[in-house]
Amino acid sequence: MDYRQIGEEVATKVLSYIQEDISEWKVERITKNIKVWSKPSEDFEGMLYRAEALVETPPDKLFPFLYLPEHRSKWDKAVQSYRNVETIDKDTFIIHVITHSYGFGMVSPRDFVSVVHIKKYDGDLMTSNSVGVNHPSCPSCPKYVRGNNYPSGYACSPFPGNPQHTKFVAILQVDLGGLLLPSLISSVLPTTLVNFITDCKAGLRLRARRRSVPLKPTSV
Repeated sequence: MDYRQIGEEVATKVLSYIQEDISEWKVERITKNIKVWSKPSEDFEGMLYRAEALVETPPDKLFPFLYLPEHRSKWDKAVQSYRNVETIDKDTFIIHVITHSYGFGMVSPRDFVSVVHIKKYDGDLMTSNSVGVNHPSCPSCPKYVRGNNYPSGYACSPFPGNPQHTKFVAILQVDLGGLLLPSLISSVLPTTLVNFITDCKAGLRLRARRRSVPLKPTSV
């Protein structure tokens, strides 16, 4: 399987969704700093969700925080495991994710295997793009329901008027698998995006506080 080629193709598709006119999309959630829209997906029989937020961190600091396992596994409260199972090249990875249960157990833990491909464009736009794949090291496990990602990703670019802040855009298309009511799915996924951004911001604040604490001198 040519994971690099798959990554390039999904990056092109995610970029088209990021650049798409959303004036006709349905507004799903609005909070103080986060907005979520949806429309029927072109990739599967589900919905495509888009979230936007202002993150008060420079894009080059935020971007690796979103997808590198050493960061993501520490702040993303939705996941119990987030690991790199294979590095294809410096911009392409196979990631295995196991989620926690959700909604007081109404959605049991899921696992996902995805190729993640990093793409950078002119204008300081950086994207992390993913789509579900099969990988020999990650067979389905009876302990978890296997979900599937359709073209999804995150984009970071300088916020207009303040390049030290980030305009963050998320594209999410996911089949959770199992036998879930459509009404439950339509409630869970927009909330998942809001929680993702909220948890990310909390993780950034925690990291900033830890870095601001002076080291105690060691005794000799």
